[in-house]
Amino acid sequence: MLLVVIPQIAAAQDQVVDRIVARVNGDVITLFDLNDRVRIYVTQVLKKDYNPNDPAVKELQKQMLTTLIEDLLIRQEAKHYKLSVSDNEIEGRIRELRKQNGNMSEAQFVQQLRLEGMTRQQFMESMRKNMLKEQLIGYMVQRKIVVGEDEIKAYYEAHKNDLSAQASGQRLGIIVVNKMDEAKALKQRIGGGQISFADAARKYSIGPGAAQGGDLGNVNLQDVASGLRDIVANLKPGAVSDPVVIEGKPTLLTLLGQAAPQAADGQAGVPTLASVHDMIRDRLAHEKLDTQFAAYMDKLRAKAVISITL
Repeated sequence: MLLVVIPQIAAAQDQVVDRIVARVNGDVITLFDLNDRVRIYVTQVLKKDYNPNDPAVKELQKQMLTTLIEDLLIRQEAKHYKLSVSDNEIEGRIRELRKQNGNMSEAQFVQQLRLEGMTRQQFMESMRKNMLKEQLIGYMVQRKIVVGEDEIKAYYEAHKNDLSAQASGQRLGIIVVNKMDEAKALKQRIGGGQISFADAARKYSIGPGAAQGGDLGNVNLQDVASGLRDIVANLKPGAVSDPVVIEGKPTLLTLLGQAAPQAADGQAGVPTLASVHDMIRDRLAHEKLDTQFAAYMDKLRAKAVISITL
């Protein structure tokens, strides 16, 4: 009898560990998939320890389930209209992004993603979803998202005093070594003027941009993972951080300076419209895309058969 009972208990435990938490038009989302997505977000984006019993994690579960349902609706709709995004298309977009960011190398690109709490694969999947969104909007709305010059000028006039820091970003320097003692010693040598940060990076760093003196190029602080953002935000240009561990490697960070945008005549610190024109256009285009897509998702949810058992 005991041999009969044990499998039944094990099966019951399996159902608790992994069960269906939502059905979307017949497709399922499991508790395992949901918890895995939450765990990745907590550990890699929030940079915190994952505790499934934490009330904050329980609340995050509900938010993440909404995202997973939306992802599934997008995949279903894309499949219905035979839409797809290939890895080659995504890699093409990535090459464009690297080129737009000062011809960033592949190593610099991956390191930047790490600073933002994201792996390259996660970035590709996020981009795939966004590109599918663009295709769906184009397919269903049948018109391009257009941002007029009047809209750009109006946004500039309303926000020009806040655009300086956003347009410039910070030039971030990085040194990655194998041992914590080595990182501490390098910090002391750099601080004591015995070696420059750039020379130390060229000679000792095993991280990205070593040949360029550890220079990762311009980085917007709002795009950096919150744990590292505090470190970078409190650095003065030229100062070197205490060693921090990134991807298991002791790392030194520094601000190499700030690229100031071209100032408008007679307005110190205020960028010209020309210097921030493309940034404003892209921002407004994304806002329009998000608004249209939100309305589209509302329609998809309204006609979908969704049951949640979380």
